[in-house]
Amino acid sequence: MGWAATRLMGKNFDEAKELYTDACASCHGDDGKGKVAGLGVTAELPDFTWCAFNSEESDRDWALVVAEGGPAAGRSEQMPSFRNVLTEEQLNLVIAYLRTFCTEDWPSGELNFPRPLVTEKAWPENEIVFTWNFARTPTKERETQFGWIFEKRIGARGQIELNIPFNIRDPKDGATVGGVGDLEAGLKYVLYDNPEALFILSGGLGLGIPTGSFRRELGEGTTTLAPFLATGKAWGDFVAQGSLKFEYPFVTRRAPKGIFYNLALSYPIFDLGRGTEAQALMEFNGKSEWGNQTPKHFQLYLTPGLRKGLTSAGNWAIAFGVQVPVTREREVNYRVVGYLLYELPPFRFE
Repeated sequence: MGWAATRLMGKNFDEAKELYTDACASCHGDDGKGKVAGLGVTAELPDFTWCAFNSEESDRDWALVVAEGGPAAGRSEQMPSFRNVLTEEQLNLVIAYLRTFCTEDWPSGELNFPRPLVTEKAWPENEIVFTWNFARTPTKERETQFGWIFEKRIGARGQIELNIPFNIRDPKDGATVGGVGDLEAGLKYVLYDNPEALFILSGGLGLGIPTGSFRRELGEGTTTLAPFLATGKAWGDFVAQGSLKFEYPFVTRRAPKGIFYNLALSYPIFDLGRGTEAQALMEFNGKSEWGNQTPKHFQLYLTPGLRKGLTSAGNWAIAFGVQVPVTREREVNYRVVGYLLYELPPFRFE
């Protein structure tokens, strides 16, 4: 039984089922599969028993669709508004009931927190993310990196990831060099989730592949393993996310070992409607490195930023920020970071 079903055990279950039958079943079916014979609706109706769809959104997003109709969330205009039909309490009961159609243990969409700029996110995603990174070093070099990140959810709790970077170095004295950097592949798995406490914890493993030129300083020149933990916790609209990663190079004379510590805080500052709200971001990004050629040192950066949704469907978002050092040890004097993401719809194998 999924976590949503436990919320309706007892007297509320019968009331919620009756509300769903009266208000929703004529289109979505008593079984929640959206296949009703003779229905005049031309839009493709969702299958609530498909957990990848059912668990994707938060209760707030579901409430918007039911209360205001499909267009309010970038969905079909054939989904009507029930604001004048259902009270707020009844609306919440209907949402809780349709959640019960997913009978597997999938993490709730309540834990799908906004993506930070640097900190690893615990929620497993279906996304394509274009990233950028512009930095100025203490030696007056300019470093630029563009990247494509492909994230694919596997089952209820897993995710695979591929990061393809393109690096450009512009030395103070010398010719600009550029090329593909080190590819990164990764696995992530949700270890624990508690939707009532709004808490999620994931673990994973990254693999760095030395595809970038070590001679031209576009890559590390060694395979790297990077186990990590990622977590998220919300208190209402205030969200804290953290990640801890250990990076171990196979050839330690070429690259240092490192521990990366990240904490991201976010809070909505402009409520412009579902999917288009803006969040203020503040991240604390630290790392400790040591190796055969590198004395042990610690760096800490502050990264204020802003994340903005671009569509009412919530599938496009952009974020940007500036990373500034607060310790004497530093790789860069500043770094401008950002991303543009597109959230892919869940794919179903028939």
